[in-house]
Amino acid sequence: MLGLLSAGSNAQGQLGNTTVDDSHVFQLCCFRNLPGGTLPPNTTHVTEVANGANYTLLLLEVKTAEEMKSTEVWGCGDGRLGQLGPGLRQEKPITAFHKLAVETALGKLGLEKYTIKSLGATWETSYLVIARPGSHDAIISFGSNEFGDLGIGRNAGDKGVEKGPGVHIVDFSHVSVAGKTIKSAKTVTVEKLRTGQRHVIVLLKVVWGDWEPIQILIGWGACRHGQLGDVTSSTYKVSSRPSPVRQSTAKPRKPGISSPPTYISQPILVSFSDSPSGFIVDYSLGIHHSAFLHASGRISVKGSNRKNQIQDLETLQSIRDIKCTWNGTCILTADVPTRILSTGSNSHGQLGRADDSSNLQVVTIPLTHASIKALACGSEHSLVLLTVDGRDDEVWGWGWNEHGNLGIGTTVDSPIPQRLWPSSDGYRPHRILNIWGGNGSSWILCETSNDTIQSSR
Repeated sequence: MLGLLSAGSNAQGQLGNTTVDDSHVFQLCCFRNLPGGTLPPNTTHVTEVANGANYTLLLLEVKTAEEMKSTEVWGCGDGRLGQLGPGLRQEKPITAFHKLAVETALGKLGLEKYTIKSLGATWETSYLVIARPGSHDAIISFGSNEFGDLGIGRNAGDKGVEKGPGVHIVDFSHVSVAGKTIKSAKTVTVEKLRTGQRHVIVLLKVVWGDWEPIQILIGWGACRHGQLGDVTSSTYKVSSRPSPVRQSTAKPRKPGISSPPTYISQPILVSFSDSPSGFIVDYSLGIHHSAFLHASGRISVKGSNRKNQIQDLETLQSIRDIKCTWNGTCILTADVPTRILSTGSNSHGQLGRADDSSNLQVVTIPLTHASIKALACGSEHSLVLLTVDGRDDEVWGWGWNEHGNLGIGTTVDSPIPQRLWPSSDGYRPHRILNIWGGNGSSWILCETSNDTIQSSR
């Protein structure tokens, strides 16, 4: 059986454990009308966990009666701004996971027969990537629009956003490359959607006619620190819809140069590549920076370096994975054995070292026979999934722990890596399948047994 564990900040029930108390240890999540700790029937995998300010979305893979695979979206926490969809917009916290009425919302938008591929969340806004055979992939958004997060070309405070079904289609058909718009493409595939606290970047694979595929990055949301690239109000053309640009109050740094806008509320071109060696294989977003891993193993970056969060990253080669905290970056090298490197803010031990330096250095895990399977970063803490001695899975972590988000039973920050799971009580799950870091929270997917579920109640 599968079990999803969570720990950390829980003021609005976003951990899904039926309470609104922070959890300083890992507890099994609960699902509406199901026994404690059990996932919905026929769930074969938890594909994604997206954690916003005070709410969480899950993408579940389920087996249908026809033995086919389908997906379901479940959510919990704060839904007052519509971030859990129009059906869960209520004043009281939702403390156990509820299934979102996605099919109903898609039907109101004329998007029947689409399935959910992936999801994401900024601070108070949610996104679903949807697909249907024979059609372009699409993105829908719901929730807050404070920094243009919805991606629909409306200013923050525009009351028109409140009207309609509460779910919106993100239109990126106007974005063009080499004089060709995405609208005119033969196929458009959304390969990845990644979110920071207030900005979104989407990776598209686009084909025009008989051309080879081109990778296109589009983005929207907060951009004043360059996290969407070199965007200024003087170079961005405002559409005929309500102005998508909110001006920054900061003065220009040099005469004649416009200061960057605070946000862009409809998708713009961030970058593109028509060379496979330059293709992006993954990327991650902090608050004020964005970091991209290319097929060549090198890294490119955009945004602020005020806290050394992108320092020296572009000098590296042979990189395997990259993840961002709010103000830092962690990477896995392709070395054998793999190394973890970190740079950026270290105010709460986020870089996994005893000193307070913020430059790029190696994170040392105090184990001699461990291989790294996965890396995850939360707001200001990091998790790593290890296989120890070739057989046992363990989760280690470090950094900010004010809400108990490391799950070690305390609220003391941990500047050096320590084992988070299995817990010290000696219980070992059969196998740890994945890890996620959230906003002051951590998540572990593992195989469990009936005895485990009974003992967790």
